[in-house]
Amino acid sequence: MDDRKAAEIAKALGHPLRIALIRAIRDQGQLSPTRFSRETGEPLGNVSYHAKALEAAGILRVTETAQRRGALEHFYALSGPNAGIVLAVLDLLSTA
Repeated sequence: MDDRKAAEIAKALGHPLRIALIRAIRDQGQLSPTRFSRETGEPLGNVSYHAKALEAAGILRVTETAQRRGALEHFYALSGPNAGIVLAVLDLLSTA
């Protein structure tokens, strides 16, 4: 892995909410920001922002959408070019 890619991944993991979201998706398989927001009490706007940032970083991808009350709900899964690297990092952090 080159230094630029390592820095992008480190930046993507630079917020505790992003790490919590990744762990929740890892545990549940896929998750929408709406559901994560309800489960944690975090504002939906914040959760959506961080989910999109993780998607842009190649860690999450949208696997499903559903029409809910006039809005489109997105469901994310750990499935991107950097997802495996992030999971390995989180596993290392869990054992440290």
